[in-house]
Amino acid sequence: MNISENDLLMAFKKNNEIFLRKIHLYLNEAYRNLIYNQDEDQALNEMQICKLRYIENVWIENEMVDCMNRYDCSRPIHSIEDAADVLAGHPVFQHPLYSYLRQEASLEEVKFLIWNDSVLNLEFFDYLILAMVGVSEPVRLEIAKNVWDEAGRGCLQQFHTILFRRILARLGMHYDRYEVVNQMSWEGLAGINLFSYMSLYQHHKIKYFGVLAATEMLDPPHYLQLLTGFSRLRMSAAVNPAYYQEHAEIDIQHAGSWMNKIILPELSRCPEKISDFWLGFYLRLDSVQRYYDVLLKHFLTRKAA
Repeated sequence: MNISENDLLMAFKKNNEIFLRKIHLYLNEAYRNLIYNQDEDQALNEMQICKLRYIENVWIENEMVDCMNRYDCSRPIHSIEDAADVLAGHPVFQHPLYSYLRQEASLEEVKFLIWNDSVLNLEFFDYLILAMVGVSEPVRLEIAKNVWDEAGRGCLQQFHTILFRRILARLGMHYDRYEVVNQMSWEGLAGINLFSYMSLYQHHKIKYFGVLAATEMLDPPHYLQLLTGFSRLRMSAAVNPAYYQEHAEIDIQHAGSWMNKIILPELSRCPEKISDFWLGFYLRLDSVQRYYDVLLKHFLTRKAA
C-alpha cells in the first residue's frame, strides 16, 4: 500500500476519515507483520521499515501533541484513586454505548460489537507478553500473574482466547482477522495500532503501562453492563459469558496490582516519567472513546433509518 505525503496531510491535518482509515490499515498490516509473521520471505525489508517508522512517527506525534495540549500530563499520582478520578472525569467513563447495549441493543448489534472487538481480545495475551520485555523481576512477576489469569490459571479450556473463540462460535461467527480488520472503522484500527506501537518500543514502556492500566480500569464497569444486556437478550443460556465475567471481576484486581506493584514503584524510581504514564493513560482513553462513539453512532443511525 502506497502512503503519500498528501495522505498524511489529509489524515492528520484535515482529519479526513478516508485517509485516516487508509493509514491505519497500512499500520495495522505492518505491525501484524512485525509481531506475527514467521516467513522470512514475507518480512519487512529495510526500506519498508523506514517507511513504517516515518508514517508511525507522524501519527503518534499528532496524537501525543493533541493529548499534551488538552490534558495535564504532569499531575502527581500517589495511588490508584488519582487515576480513578481522572477516569471518572473522562467522557469514555460509563460510555452511553454500554447503556445502549444493556437496555436496547439487538442480538445483531451485540454480535457486531463482539466482532469488532475480536482482534484486540484475541491478541491481548500477546500484548501482555510484550509488556514483560526488559522490565525488572518484580514487575515481570506481577505481569506474569496477569498472564496466568489470561491463560486460564493453567486450565486450557479457561484460556481467555479459547473462551472468546467459543463465544464467537456459539454466535455463528467464524473468526477471520483479515475480514474483521477490513470492515473496521479507522477508530477501531487505531486502538489496535496503539497497543502495537507502544508494546514494540522499549522507550515507550511507561506509556505502555499507562495504556494497560487504563484498559484494566475501564473494562469492568462496561462489561458488567454488557452482561446485563446478555441476560436481557437471553443469550446467557446459549452463550457462556465466562470471558466477560472473568474480565468484569479480575480486571479490578489487575488494575490495583498494575498501579501499586508496577506503575507507582516505577514512577518512584523514575519520577521524570510521570508524564509518560499519563500520556499513555490518556491516549488509551481517547482512543476507546472515539471507537465507542463511532459504534454507538452506527447503531443509532441504523435504528433511525
